[in-house]
Amino acid sequence: MKRKDHYNVLAVCMLRDFAGREIFMGMLEEMSNRKNWHLDMAGPGRLFSERELANEDGEPFDGYILTMPGTDAVMKRLAVAKAPTVLVNITDKRLAARSESVSSVWTDNANIGRRAAKHLLDRGGYKSAGYVHELKPQFYSTERMIAFRAEMKRKGIKTEEFPEGDDFSDFQARLREWVRKLPKPAAVMAVSDMRAADVVNACRAEGIPVPTQVAVVGVDNDAAQHETCGMSLSSVVLNMNMMGRQAVRELDFLFRHQKWHGRPHEILIPAKDVFAGESTARSVSATRLVNMAQEFIAANRAVKIAPADVARHLGCSRQLAELRFSQICGKTIRKAIEDARMEEAKRRLKGGATANEIVKSMHFTSANQFYRIYKRHFGHTIRQAGA
Repeated sequence: MKRKDHYNVLAVCMLRDFAGREIFMGMLEEMSNRKNWHLDMAGPGRLFSERELANEDGEPFDGYILTMPGTDAVMKRLAVAKAPTVLVNITDKRLAARSESVSSVWTDNANIGRRAAKHLLDRGGYKSAGYVHELKPQFYSTERMIAFRAEMKRKGIKTEEFPEGDDFSDFQARLREWVRKLPKPAAVMAVSDMRAADVVNACRAEGIPVPTQVAVVGVDNDAAQHETCGMSLSSVVLNMNMMGRQAVRELDFLFRHQKWHGRPHEILIPAKDVFAGESTARSVSATRLVNMAQEFIAANRAVKIAPADVARHLGCSRQLAELRFSQICGKTIRKAIEDARMEEAKRRLKGGATANEIVKSMHFTSANQFYRIYKRHFGHTIRQAGA
């Protein structure tokens, strides 16, 4: 394909859930640097049919980003077409068989399993480990389990699986029996926060204290699940925003190098972070102390505060506050303050504020100080971010 004055791009997304919205937001952020891309969006399934292979002006699309599949007929059409196509966390054998102009962006499930294991191992010693799959068999659950089990094995800890299956009628009863038989204390990873909440509730029904006897970590950082089990869940945070950004970069590469065979077609996106909740805390009170500190930092992110101000707000010593932050978050209070302030500055820049306005309103010492902290934090200058 020769270079064009503009490219018609179709993104197929499901915006119903948080993950889908984060992927789409990442696409929009990355696409803002590509002024010659004309974007259309379609829903998945029957909403993405052969009728959507042209825009409202009747022009065919030059490229596709698919986070969900369409109808069987449209997927067949795409498989035989030569239009650059990026698949995000989905697979299609027909498209994968194409030897060019196809790229896949995947969540790094092995990284997720390792991050969950490390989070648990950093918080104590265990006699056993467990892994809870999704209700129905899923490839990503198996990938996470294999990596989790390998990390635990390195520490001499055997991992018991709570198996997948199609019979949901006795799910809770089987899960209660499973957690009851685990040698305690036990470290349990669940494929998702929904299943992690099930584990916590099963422990509660059996009178097993969480986290002192069974520590639980999930995946997705789904705050809605906290209410279903009565405590904040530790969770591996996926980087869905980066997946959207990477999908745009992959499509841009395919536009520019459609005959290129010299680089892998699959890109893995590692987890973003691990949220430390009460379900794995050495001390629930320690987690609540850190939560209070984070709320104070968030409320004062536009003000120049210091770690001593945070400790004063908590009513404890600076040494204890730093210790709890290190245990629960793996960072210093000063780093947490910088993270909050830089994210707020980034939000204001996107909203149209100038650097000088931010320096004044957020009480930075000088513009040079702001520029220096911004570059150190994000790895690029403000000018590069807006290019």
